[in-house]
Amino acid sequence: MNINFTARHFRVLDDLRDYAEDGVVRFEKHFDRLNQCEIVMLHENSMFMTEINLHIPQHDLYAKASSPNGFQSIDGCIDKISSQIIKIVDQWKKHR
Repeated sequence: MNINFTARHFRVLDDLRDYAEDGVVRFEKHFDRLNQCEIVMLHENSMFMTEINLHIPQHDLYAKASSPNGFQSIDGCIDKISSQIIKIVDQWKKHR
C-alpha cells in the first residue's frame, strides 16, 4: 500500500507522522487489498484537521476529523475509516 502524507501550514513531527502511518497500516487487518492512502493534516486556528482518503477496489473512502490535539484528530479519522471498511467487507460477504 502506498501512503502519502502531507502537512499544510506546519512542520510535522516524526512521531505524529509515524502514528498516522501506523494507524493506516492497521486497516490491512480488515481488508488486505488496499491500494493507496492519502493523509492530509492542516493546522489552522490552533485546531488540527486530518483527512484520510483510502482507495480500495471499487470504493474510495474519505474521513475528516478535527481536534486541538493532532493525535486525537488522527484517531477520529482512523475510527471513521475502520467503520466504513467493516461495512463494505460485510456487504461483500453477504453478497457472496
